[in-house]
Amino acid sequence: MTRIFLLIFIVSGIFACSDYGKIFKSKNATLKYNKAVQLYMKKDFARALPLFEQLRDIYGRATDSLEQVYFYTAYSHYGLGDYEFASMFFKDFTENFTSSKRSTECAYMAVYCDFLDIGSHELDQSQTIKTIGGLQTFINYYPESEYAQRCNAHIDELRKKLQQKEYDHVKQYFLMGDFRAAVNAAKNTLKLYPDMERKEELEFLIVKAQFNYAANSIEKKRAERYKEALEYYQDYLYSNGNKGENAKEAAAIHKKTKEAIQKLNTLL
Repeated sequence: MTRIFLLIFIVSGIFACSDYGKIFKSKNATLKYNKAVQLYMKKDFARALPLFEQLRDIYGRATDSLEQVYFYTAYSHYGLGDYEFASMFFKDFTENFTSSKRSTECAYMAVYCDFLDIGSHELDQSQTIKTIGGLQTFINYYPESEYAQRCNAHIDELRKKLQQKEYDHVKQYFLMGDFRAAVNAAKNTLKLYPDMERKEELEFLIVKAQFNYAANSIEKKRAERYKEALEYYQDYLYSNGNKGENAKEAAAIHKKTKEAIQKLNTLL
């Protein structure tokens, strides 16, 4: 829900409910606060939020009251799925109320909202990398926290997203016929993520892409590049043996590679 749509919805709600409208216009802070909390407890975050926003201005630096309002404001945004603003308010809470018993919870919720706000793996992943850093920072600051394990799980999920992005790049290079780029991208991906789930498939793609790269090279370069394909096949075997999902096809490519080298040698 965008901020504009949310505001339209809120304003419509204000005028649709006369009692709410009177409280919204009232200068009675206690009345506003009680109504805001009542709506919050009913998960009516869209109408609770404008009252909490008014109360932030009313309470000013009245620490105890303002702490409650900030807490509810952050969770109201969270309840509405507005994770960007929720994260902002959770972060503000931890900065403004450092001694609060809720500071650890809010510090976690800030990075959790950043985690929830990340888009599909097809999109730019700079925010993913930044969020992984934020989650790791939380773990470093609160290693004994009940939220530390959750942060580790979030990091694992985001790393899989990054791995999928890199895997897609390799496949794209391969399907485009840019076999040298596919080999290099696959090797770099495995260096970055040696424990990734699709490790065997990428190791196989290196063998296959290098074979295709050699086969499409000029004649004087083929032998050298075929030999590299043989080396990559040995790497594949070392990691996977003959039990890899692509072991049979890899072995067939290995056989073709040796035959191609033999044929080249007969031409010398």
